[in-house]
Amino acid sequence: ALALALAPSHPALADEPQSAPVFELPQTGLSTIAPEHLEFLEGVDHTIPVDRLLEATWTSRLVNNQSLVDGYWVRFRVRNTLQMDEIGIEHNFNTEKKIYAEHSGGVDEYNYWRQGRDPWMGNGRILSHHLVVMPAGEITTIYNYFRNKPFDRFMSKVNGLDRMTIGPWQDIRNLQLLGLASNIAVFAIALSFGLYYMAMFTVSRGNYFWLSASLFQIALVAATSLSMAWVMKLPVKYTNSDFTLAMLSLLFFLLIQFFRNSLRLRENVPLIDKVFQASSAYYLMLVVLNLYMTTHWPHEAGVDLVTYPPDRAGPGLIKVPYIAGPFIFLLLASAVLSFLQWWRGSVYAKYLAISFVLPFLAVPISAAAYLIFDFSWAFWFAASTAIGILVLAMFVTFGFAVAQQLNDMKALALKQQIQVTQAYQRFVPPQLLSNLGKESILEVKLGDQVDVEMSILFSDIRSFTSISETMTPAHNFDFVNAYLSRIGPIIRHNEGYIDKFMGDGVMALFQQTPNDAVTAAVAMQQELYRYNLTAAEDGRHAFKVGIGINTGQMMLGTLGEHDRMEGSVISDAVNLASRLEGLTKYYGTGILISQHTHQALDASQFCSREIDLVRVKGKDQPVAIHEIIDDRSDGAGAQKQASLKQFSQSLTLYRKQEFEAALAGFDSILATNPEDGPVGIYVERCRKLIASGWHAKDWDGVETINAK
Repeated sequence: ALALALAPSHPALADEPQSAPVFELPQTGLSTIAPEHLEFLEGVDHTIPVDRLLEATWTSRLVNNQSLVDGYWVRFRVRNTLQMDEIGIEHNFNTEKKIYAEHSGGVDEYNYWRQGRDPWMGNGRILSHHLVVMPAGEITTIYNYFRNKPFDRFMSKVNGLDRMTIGPWQDIRNLQLLGLASNIAVFAIALSFGLYYMAMFTVSRGNYFWLSASLFQIALVAATSLSMAWVMKLPVKYTNSDFTLAMLSLLFFLLIQFFRNSLRLRENVPLIDKVFQASSAYYLMLVVLNLYMTTHWPHEAGVDLVTYPPDRAGPGLIKVPYIAGPFIFLLLASAVLSFLQWWRGSVYAKYLAISFVLPFLAVPISAAAYLIFDFSWAFWFAASTAIGILVLAMFVTFGFAVAQQLNDMKALALKQQIQVTQAYQRFVPPQLLSNLGKESILEVKLGDQVDVEMSILFSDIRSFTSISETMTPAHNFDFVNAYLSRIGPIIRHNEGYIDKFMGDGVMALFQQTPNDAVTAAVAMQQELYRYNLTAAEDGRHAFKVGIGINTGQMMLGTLGEHDRMEGSVISDAVNLASRLEGLTKYYGTGILISQHTHQALDASQFCSREIDLVRVKGKDQPVAIHEIIDDRSDGAGAQKQASLKQFSQSLTLYRKQEFEAALAGFDSILATNPEDGPVGIYVERCRKLIASGWHAKDWDGVETINAK
């Protein structure tokens, strides 16, 4: 400030009549100077000599709107009731400032300052906010220059550009530094959390991208819209223009995407999601429109206030209420939806709901701060700190919501994976994975194989073709599935598993002991016997099943091609089991097992008889086959058990080529049990040999079976 020794030339200035009332500086806190204390001088700029200001005629109101752009002076008088001379004047985002202060010691001149050209901070000045010396106990007249070119359309003609807050300079200074520190803190915190959430996104994806992008945008808005931008001397076109609306619209767009994805609107409420999508398109349009308008800044509305009077509506073709209004509506809708989802049991929606509530807590906190500190810098410190903490907490809880949503999605994915695995187990038996040494079906590869010894069981419904001809396709499926649903549990109960369903038949594998396979076969025949007892009464088809079992080494693994494979077993043992199942029809038996299976059986558990030596198709060596006899599933089972000794003796005679004696024995058995299939076959063979003769040296008692 430059002291002008004008007091001798104007000895009675302090006593000259003044039209505006004197403003009494309050004892505590800060106070805004009301418009009735102000007088105006238009048509002059900041270069006017102080003498002309002292001699000019002042008006009680600003007459010409254009003066806001061209420049005008404001005069007001302040009675300093404080015990200090250093008084601060805070201005409402002024871009130019020139001040004179007239008091008993003369006139002090404060250097002209212009935003973007001069340093943001000087001796007794922070931006446009000034320390003005006002002697304690005196009335000081302030001459204050205002100009805003291009005009900030957020300002009003009255109590707008020339709105001033006055109080102790220490409070004004602290308030401004605190505001700047808060601005920097918002920028730094938003940027830091944005980087953190972006790192989280690169690791775990999820909704962190939109949260990170929103925080980056908040950092950009903080850098271009508040005092931080003035400190960095950004061009005015990026701080008070359509660019601000573009940045605000982009922030709303990003937050809407975050809300959409966090609330999963597309899946949960598609109709509301369409509203959010339409809003997203609206805000993207605003971004493009306002960026385009920024390239043509300044606009005529910012320099011609006669044609475009101040209206506090701000810049842009679409004003702030029409930008913020839809977002506030969507924000409230998101809050309601998050509470509803929380009420329905969603954990991550709880964090969203809390996030939406946090900013509103600033209202009661600020009210409490006002009651305690009044309108002082301490109030601003408490309020701004609370708002900063709440905003930070809001985005932290947003992060919790995203993290919980990812956890929920992982839990859902795990649940679905378990369900898929359980579904696959209906196609791929877990025993197959165990045999291959795999814990998951995902580990199975084409060509995986292992050499194991197993018992293999084939079963097939007899005369199914003729049965199926009497049923519709749907009834066919119902019939087969009803049968298979009965035998599946039996096989599993006996430590086996079904490797394949083959139409009306199955192939099952038993890795423990052959006893398991034979026990399962007997139980299957018993279940079928019970079914057939009531089939006729219930209008169902009675039927028979043939079962063949063999035990041996086999290769178990995966067959197919890259996109389609299945588990299977390959060996002669498998082929023989299949042939044995086919032979049950020929011999008229329910269960046939090979000599390999028979040798490994616990003889005390089963009743069996050797019925033939056969050479099946594809095998050179004959194999002895045995019938498992069960009197609970075979109507002729009791008679078969009673004739076991006689059958064995007759079979021995037959193999010794004593056919007449063998025939007598078989005839005797057949007379008591006409349904004994193997006996009937031997009777026919003996009669044929006796009638046609045979070559004793070439005959080996082996029956060659060419049919599969």
